[in-house]
Amino acid sequence: MSPDLLENSLAQPSATRTRTTSPQSAPTASRLGLPIALGALAGGVWTGLAFFPHHSKLVLLVATLAATVCFAACFLAATASAKLWAERPSTLEALQQQLARCSFSTVVLLLFLPEYLARLTPPLLRSGLLLAIVALLWLALCTVSVLRDRGTRWPDKIIHTIAVSALTLLFLLTTALAVQKYRVFGYVGQDLAYFGQIMHTTLGGHLFWGNLLQDVIYSRPVTTDFAGHNSPIMFLFLPFYALFPSPITLLVLRNVVLLACALPVFLLARRTLPVATAWLWAAAFLATPAILSQTTFDFYPLTFVALPLLFTLYFFYESRYLSFCIALILTLLVREDLVFFVFGLGLIALLNRRSARWSLMPLGVATAWAALSFLVILPAALHGATFVTDACFAHLGHSPSGMLHNIFLHPRENILVHGNIVYLKSLLTAPGFLLPFASPVSLLSLPFLAINLLAGAGRCITTVIAAQYSVIPATVLFAATLIAITRPTRKGLLARCAGLGLHTASAAPMLLLALSCASLVFVTGQPQIDELREQPWGAEARHVLSLIPADASVAAPRYLLPHLANRDCLYQTHRLAEYHTAVYEYLIIDTDWNHINAASLYRGQYEQLARSAAADPALQTLYTSPQYRVYRNPAQSGRTCAAPASDVTSDSTQSALSLP
Repeated sequence: MSPDLLENSLAQPSATRTRTTSPQSAPTASRLGLPIALGALAGGVWTGLAFFPHHSKLVLLVATLAATVCFAACFLAATASAKLWAERPSTLEALQQQLARCSFSTVVLLLFLPEYLARLTPPLLRSGLLLAIVALLWLALCTVSVLRDRGTRWPDKIIHTIAVSALTLLFLLTTALAVQKYRVFGYVGQDLAYFGQIMHTTLGGHLFWGNLLQDVIYSRPVTTDFAGHNSPIMFLFLPFYALFPSPITLLVLRNVVLLACALPVFLLARRTLPVATAWLWAAAFLATPAILSQTTFDFYPLTFVALPLLFTLYFFYESRYLSFCIALILTLLVREDLVFFVFGLGLIALLNRRSARWSLMPLGVATAWAALSFLVILPAALHGATFVTDACFAHLGHSPSGMLHNIFLHPRENILVHGNIVYLKSLLTAPGFLLPFASPVSLLSLPFLAINLLAGAGRCITTVIAAQYSVIPATVLFAATLIAITRPTRKGLLARCAGLGLHTASAAPMLLLALSCASLVFVTGQPQIDELREQPWGAEARHVLSLIPADASVAAPRYLLPHLANRDCLYQTHRLAEYHTAVYEYLIIDTDWNHINAASLYRGQYEQLARSAAADPALQTLYTSPQYRVYRNPAQSGRTCAAPASDVTSDSTQSALSLP
């Protein structure tokens, strides 16, 4: 049955479908009372923990019982209202049962109990927002159940118009926030500035060269970003950056691609579901914290993987081979470690007994891309240098055997740390916890989860839900849930539970949308709000930037770096002593260390730099205030920080730093 025929059949009033009603098949009071009782009890328990956590046991018990009664009264009233909404008397009992099962919406509250059982109780505002989300979910499920019983159905054209309008508004809102964050210096800075710089230098003839990071995060300077990652996808950014040479261009491109992911998610769902439900799935994906947070996070090419990855899965399940190959290759072009996803997809094709080309192509291409990346491109670009990300796993040991020893014998210190557990909880909440594992596609996320968790206890931010590292596992897990629930053949227990026992296909995406919104409440706080606010020193910072010529080399606090990105020589002041070669004509010092937003281990270096700059007679003071000092070194005018290729591999460059 096609999705449209299925939709039409589901939209028919109950009396018009071939169904016989007898006293034996009618819902009994217990069948109505059980979901109401369970839903009310879940809501009551959560209410007690959320709003009365520090009271006596007696007060907690009374509050829990009172809240349970309130929830039950609401659910009973909604169930009883079926008499007002039922199209015909013959549909009344079925509608009552559906409205009673809407009480299961409080399962969302149960899934957030771990947050309330921890030592620190969430603020009342978060609890209030969570309760509001659950209330909206319950009302939405009740409304959909009533509309389904009455046979109400909106035309597809209207649904498409609403969806596209909502996507447009979401793009405008998220992009406005991203630009506002850029304008008020809300980004940490160095990564957005770095990718802006390598766009600028590539357009100037130097292939993805950016001294801002390449001269400091390797054991010796390198001359291309291919030393860190094999990401040819960046070539696609160049025409846009040539037209609009600003880091804002990268932010806009990123948001366009992220929100375009609604299309493959919609198409995946549309294979078996009606239009409105398919768009609900798209909304649930975009609301996933690991995805939505990227729209205002720092720029990283890895974020672009979600779109081709989702199209790869769509064409795979649609058996469109040529389109599948194109999407798969585009996925690999994002970064070298996508070989794990592609290779795994080939194994799934093999296990599903598809024709040979569906397994041999991804297996062969993944193997070839891995060999090209890890044996040719990365070593050639590194020139013998060591990549700083080795430090991400340094806490595990200094040899493969030592790492394995610590992983298996000391998992609590290396894997089961608090940050990793919180990360897993946040990552798995949006796709429905165990729901993704009803599909073998979920296995494709395991290599990336393993990498993130193993590095999570170290110095890297791989287990920050808003970081770029979460995009791949979040996308794969959500797609696995979607594929499992929309499977046209017999569904498993997990997939059936996602619908909360309701007949409407919209229940599952509504539940996931509520889970995503609730997760966003718990991962969004004051720091994210502050990043969007105008700072008291913002106007002065913009004046300081106006003092720096467009093509001059400069060292600056990293929150200023995105505004200085389009130049060849750019440095972070708090890590200036770590650069192998530092050639800068202008130096900007922020006298307030708290503005730098860097690890405390750099504070001593930064304060020493400020003192030495103030005492150096070779520096001219261009501007000074209680907040900023701007210096110029005329001797560095016209000098370049680009080292000849023969010097890049020279050990002498490691001691070439000379502070002014």
